[in-house]
Amino acid sequence: MPEFRVKLADAKGEITQRDYTARDAESLRADLERQEYLVLSVRRRSVLLSLFSDLLRRRRKISTKEFLLFNQEFAALVRAGLPIIECLDLLLERRKNPDFRALLEDVRDRVRGGEALSDAFAAQEGIPPLYASTLTSGERSGEISVVIDRYVEYAKTIMSVRKKVTAALVYPAILIVMAISIVLILLLHVLPSFQGLFADLGADLPLLTRFVVGISDFLRHNWMLIVFSVGGGLIALAAWRRTPTGQRVLERILYRIPFVGRIARSFVLTRFARTMSTLVAGGIPLVASLEVVSRAIGTPVYYDAVRRVEDRIREGAALWGAMDESGMFPDLMIEMVKVGESAGSLAEMMSSVADLTDQEIETELQTAVSLIEPILLLFMAGVVATIVLAIFLPLLKLYSATSTL
Repeated sequence: MPEFRVKLADAKGEITQRDYTARDAESLRADLERQEYLVLSVRRRSVLLSLFSDLLRRRRKISTKEFLLFNQEFAALVRAGLPIIECLDLLLERRKNPDFRALLEDVRDRVRGGEALSDAFAAQEGIPPLYASTLTSGERSGEISVVIDRYVEYAKTIMSVRKKVTAALVYPAILIVMAISIVLILLLHVLPSFQGLFADLGADLPLLTRFVVGISDFLRHNWMLIVFSVGGGLIALAAWRRTPTGQRVLERILYRIPFVGRIARSFVLTRFARTMSTLVAGGIPLVASLEVVSRAIGTPVYYDAVRRVEDRIREGAALWGAMDESGMFPDLMIEMVKVGESAGSLAEMMSSVADLTDQEIETELQTAVSLIEPILLLFMAGVVATIVLAIFLPLLKLYSATSTL
């Protein structure tokens, strides 16, 4: 999503300038005004400027594991009956990460100044929108420790799914790197050592040998051009990916890739279902839950889809009907949401949908990996065999001619 630089004033009259990501300036202005900020100006940042500033800017390094450990300790202290500020003071002493300490110090100072805990965390860079919304539900119900525990379970589940995806992709990635390395070694080092021999033979080289030698010569003589072209292309792609059009086009292309597209879509759907389950179970109204989900889901295509669902809910439509109209959700999820709305157990049904989708992800990963491995091995063997054949064809041709004489 595009980035905007916003100049705003809070309830105390303090004027600050912050960077936000949003679908458009109007929705960002509306979100900030709902948080009781006075928006003075909203200016969209240049795509290239945003890209280079992200590369140069030092971001706070707070791992998910560290954040979850903090929340487990935080929930335990709150259950023990300690005041929020005292909890934050105690937890600050145990934090070794200076970035995390700075974040918690700012949160503590804001809470001490009268700001709500959820608003204090929402103002921090890198804090998931879901976390701040979860704290909001806890503040309304008076059960902060309960909603924090629920968020921790949610985050652990999402982490587990991500680890499974990462682990499944490690071996194919190693195979790809090995294949590229072997091909480059053959083309850039092995084949050139035979070119002098080919020249001494003086005979016409087979078409396959001339083709492979041509590729080798091109790579050796134009490697700087290739490196700069690839680098420039990647930078241009990264800049285009930051535009709304680029994000949507690349995401739709991703969903069309066999196996990979289904896994990527399933991961988005399980994140949608788990986030909805967490928010609805915490007592957040449906419209507000969808608003948080649209920002937490992390993809522009489904951001648009959830926003369309949210608009239909505002018009009085049922959740399952709005999801069906969007055309972005599977039939099984729609049917289970329909049952959950009818029975008053939407949170439980969403959790069940997420569990089923997690199982689908695991099955699809196993299927994809079992197919990718032999395909990569066959491709690597074919390329290597082609290069080796190109090297030995002239030698075999010479041997054949010599034997005839």
